[in-house]
Amino acid sequence: MNKIKKYIMAFSLIFITPLVVNVMLCYMFSDHQLKEIPTAVYLGDNTQFSRSIVTYFDDNEIFNVKYYVDSPYDIEKLIIENKVRFGLVIPDDFYKDLKEYKSPTILTVYDGSQLSYTSFAKAQASETLMTIKGGALVKVLQAKLNIPFDQAKKIVSSISIQTRMLFNPTRNYTNYLMPGFMTAIVQAGLVIAASVSIDREKRRSMATYLGSKILAYTALGFVSLMLNICIQTSVFDVPLRGSIKQLMILTLVFSMSVSTIGIFISSVVWDKIKASQAAALLFLPNTIMIGYTYPLIGMTDGYKFVGKYIPLYHYADNLRDLMVKGYIINYAKDIRYLLFVSALFYGLAILVEILRENRISKKKSLGEGEVVENT
Repeated sequence: MNKIKKYIMAFSLIFITPLVVNVMLCYMFSDHQLKEIPTAVYLGDNTQFSRSIVTYFDDNEIFNVKYYVDSPYDIEKLIIENKVRFGLVIPDDFYKDLKEYKSPTILTVYDGSQLSYTSFAKAQASETLMTIKGGALVKVLQAKLNIPFDQAKKIVSSISIQTRMLFNPTRNYTNYLMPGFMTAIVQAGLVIAASVSIDREKRRSMATYLGSKILAYTALGFVSLMLNICIQTSVFDVPLRGSIKQLMILTLVFSMSVSTIGIFISSVVWDKIKASQAAALLFLPNTIMIGYTYPLIGMTDGYKFVGKYIPLYHYADNLRDLMVKGYIINYAKDIRYLLFVSALFYGLAILVEILRENRISKKKSLGEGEVVENT
C-alpha cells in the first residue's frame, strides 16, 4: 500500500499537477493580451477635435474610458484607488494652441505599479497618438496654408516611421509565458519525485540501480513535458514553428539532467521530507533566476553567473525560441551542457553512495551497529 501511495504521489507531481496548472494558465491567458484597461480622461479642451481623440481611445479594445474628471490630479487619485490604470490629459485650449503652432502636449499617465498594464497601454497609446498627430497636422496645414489634402499629407509624412514586431505581433502573453511556466512546473514535480526515490535495500550494482532510476524519471519527465507542449499547441494555439526532432532531443536531455540532480539529492539526503524540501528550495525559484520573465542581462553579476549554470536556463528560452521563432541559436552547446550536468551528478550520486556504504561497512566491522535510515 505504501508503494502504491508513493507511485501515486510521483504520478501526481509529474503529470496531474503540471497538466491541470498548464490548462488553467493557458485558459487564463486565452485572450492573448490585456483588453478594456480602465481609463480616466481629463478633457480640458471640450472641442469636437479633442472629443474625437477620446473617441479614438474608447473605440480601441485595449482601453475602456470609465471616468471623465474635473482635474488632472483626479486621475492620480483614481490610479491610487486602483479604479483606473491609464489616464489621458488633454490640456485647456489644446485645439486653439494647435492651430497657432504652439505645440500643445497631451499627457498620458500610467500605473507604474502594474507593468503589464503599462506595457500594453503605452504601446497602444503611442500608436493611437501618432495617428492622431498626423491627422491633426494635416488639418492645420489645410486650414492655415490652404493647400490640398494630398499635399498636406505628403508634407506631414515626409519622414515615415513604421514598427514591425516579429514572431509575436499580437503581444500574445500565452506565447511569451507559458512554455517556460509549464516547464518550471513539470521540473519542480520531477525533481521532488526523484529526490525521494532511492530505497536503501541492498543492491548488487549501485551504478545500475541509480542509472535505472534516472532513466525511469527521465522518461516520465519527457512524456509529461511533451504532453503539455502538445496541449499548448493543439488546444491553445501556441505556435510550434521549429523542428520536432530538435524539440524532442532537447526535452529528453533536459529531463535527464533534472532527474539526475533529483537522484543526487536523494543519495545525499536520506530523510525523504528534507530531500523534497531541498529539491523544492533549489528548483522553484528557477524561472526568475534564469531570466525567463525578467532578462538576465538586467540582473547583478552574481545572478548572471549563477543563472547560466541552471539547467532550465538552457531549456526554457530555447523552448520558447523553438516554438515562437522556429530556431535555436546555441542548440548543440546547450545539449552538451545538459549532458555534462547529467554525467556529473550521476557520477557524484554513485560516489556518495559508495562512500556511505563503505562507512556503514566500517562501522559494522567495528561493532557499532547498523545505521538506520530516517524515513
